[in-house]
Amino acid sequence: MKKIAIIPARSGSKGLPNKNILMLGNKPLIAYTIEAALKSNEFERIIVSTDSLEYKYIAEKFGAEVFMRSEELSNDKASSFVVIEDVLKKIGTTIDYFVLLQVTSPFRNENHIKESIKLFEDDIDKNDFLVSMQKSDKSSSLIKPIYDNGTLEEYNIDYSNYSRQKYDEYHPNGAIFIGKVKEYLEQKHFFGKRSKAYFMNKEDSIDIDDSLDFEIAITVLTKKNKEENLKKAIKNRIQQKSNLFNESKDITLIGNSLFDNWKIEKLSNNTVVNLGIAGISTKQYQEYILDENKIKHIANKTIIMTGTNDIVDKSLNFEDILNNINKLIESLLKINKNTKIYFIEIPSIAFRMDRNKEEIFRLNEYLKNNLDGRIKYVEVNEDMTDDFKNLKLEYTYDGLHFNEEGYKILEKILEKEIQ
Repeated sequence: MKKIAIIPARSGSKGLPNKNILMLGNKPLIAYTIEAALKSNEFERIIVSTDSLEYKYIAEKFGAEVFMRSEELSNDKASSFVVIEDVLKKIGTTIDYFVLLQVTSPFRNENHIKESIKLFEDDIDKNDFLVSMQKSDKSSSLIKPIYDNGTLEEYNIDYSNYSRQKYDEYHPNGAIFIGKVKEYLEQKHFFGKRSKAYFMNKEDSIDIDDSLDFEIAITVLTKKNKEENLKKAIKNRIQQKSNLFNESKDITLIGNSLFDNWKIEKLSNNTVVNLGIAGISTKQYQEYILDENKIKHIANKTIIMTGTNDIVDKSLNFEDILNNINKLIESLLKINKNTKIYFIEIPSIAFRMDRNKEEIFRLNEYLKNNLDGRIKYVEVNEDMTDDFKNLKLEYTYDGLHFNEEGYKILEKILEKEIQ
C-alpha cells in the first residue's frame, strides 16, 4: 500500500530550545526518526515539515525530503492537524495512508514502524487509524486537577484503602500515529473506535519534552550502546581465546565470565582448558562459537555453567532457556559423543538490581527437573549462600562474580562431583 512518513520538526520549542536537533549520542535527535523511517523501507516518501532552514539542512543531510511551512503553521497555537493537512495538500500524489513520526521519540525504531504498519494493514477494513500506546504507571483515579486554592478537593476517595484496579490503563506515547487520508481530514484526530492500539514498552516509549527527559534519553542510549559494546567485547574475547579451541585436555569448561575469570589449570589431577567467555549467553555461545565450528576438541569431561546472562534477556522464558542449553549440549556431543557433561546450577547473587535472586532459584529448580538424564546436575548454592539464599559476601566482589575465596569453594565442590 502507498504511504508516506510525516515528521514535524518546529524550531520554536520553549521548554527545551532546539530540542529537535540537540545531539543525542553521536547525532541530532531528528536523525533517529529519519533513520528509523528509512531503515523500515516502508515509505514512498519521508517528509520533514519545518519552519527552519537549519533544520532543513540537517534533515536533508540524513536523507529526508523537506517541506518548509509558513509562519502561521509554526507558532504555539498551530495544531498537529493543520501541519499534517499542509503536507497532505502539498504531496500531489494519491496515497493510501500516512504515518506521523514525532522527532521526540528517538527509541521508536524501524521494527516498531514495520510492526505497527503490519498491524494496521492486517485490519485495514476495520480500522482507519493506529496509535502507539504505553502502559501507564499511575491509575487515572490518582490523576486529578488542583485549583488555585491549592486544596485536594477533587481527591474525594479514601486512599488509605486504595488498591490498584484490576485492569491495566494505557496512554499514547507519541511515537507512531497512522491515519487514512480522507478519514483523518474529516475527523481531525487519530482516536476512537476505529483506531487500533500498538503497544510499546516503557523504555522505547520515552518522549522528550524537557531537559530531564533528555537526560533520561541519554541514560537509555548509554544502556543500549552498552549492549552493542558487550557484543563486540564478546566477539573480541572469542578471538583472543581462539588458540584454546583446539587444545586437548582432560576437562573442558564451557560458560561465561564465572569461568572466564577463573585462573585454573588443573582440577584435582585433571588438566583444564577454559573456554569460558565473559558476558556471553547460552544462545550467543551457540551462535558465535558452536555454529561457527570454532571448537575442534571437547574433552571427555565437560563442565557447563550458563550463569545469569540468560535471565537478563527478558524475551526468554524458562523453556526457551532450557532449549538453548539442550541445543548447546547436543552441539558438544557432536564434537565428542563420549564426553561426560556436568551442569553447574546457576549461582545466586547478592543484592543486585540487574538480577533477581528468586528467579534464579526458580530457574534452577526447572532445569534440575527437566535437563536430560545424561547430564550430571551439580548444586553449588547450598555451600555458597547465606540463610537468605544470597551469595555470601565473602565469596564475591560485586554480588555477582566470584572472588578468590568463591573460586576455592567452587573448586572443592567440583572436586567432589567429578570422578
